[in-house]
Amino acid sequence: MMKKIKKIIYAYLKRAMPFGHGFIAVAESGFWKNRQTPAKSLNKAAALFNKINGKNIIEVGTGIHGKLSGNSMLVWTKKTNANRIIAIDINQERLNEVSEVTQEHSNVELVLADGIDYLKNFREPIDLLYLDFWVPDPDGVTPGSGRADAYKEAFIAAKDVLREKSLILIDDTDHVCPWKHTYIIPLARENGYRVLYTGRQTLLIRE
Repeated sequence: MMKKIKKIIYAYLKRAMPFGHGFIAVAESGFWKNRQTPAKSLNKAAALFNKINGKNIIEVGTGIHGKLSGNSMLVWTKKTNANRIIAIDINQERLNEVSEVTQEHSNVELVLADGIDYLKNFREPIDLLYLDFWVPDPDGVTPGSGRADAYKEAFIAAKDVLREKSLILIDDTDHVCPWKHTYIIPLARENGYRVLYTGRQTLLIRE
């Protein structure tokens, strides 16, 4: 059923967006063709984090997944001046991967938990919120809307402790809507954030 829905969406996009006429080609997976590594985006976010004198990073959905993923935890540990880097995941295997490569960094904290629940109870200031978690779609909804709802809920859970000057980085935003970024971006903009760039990832900044 899911494959059938994706094919319908892809067929619609192919008709609606004449590739080669200013539009970006979309693969049947729903992602843009020729996906880029997020390394450049992660490095940009790290540099901006230092520029705003950030202290705390929370990464919801973590792990070491190779070059295509950019290995964000390695970027945060090596290229930021963070006091705390909190990596949250519901899968212990993902946390173990991070533990192996960040053992020498005392500012890394690994948390086995549901990210949204954790954010609801986190009361310290957040300077960079990195969202890269995955949730399944409930039955009977438009594909991707489950993730879109979850990312909006993550922002709602964190918004009261996001610093006045802060960053929100969202992974995998090179996908047809609804997806991770669809609902969170309008809500974040209502709360003073602006989109600095979008593509493989989307970075929002409030200054």
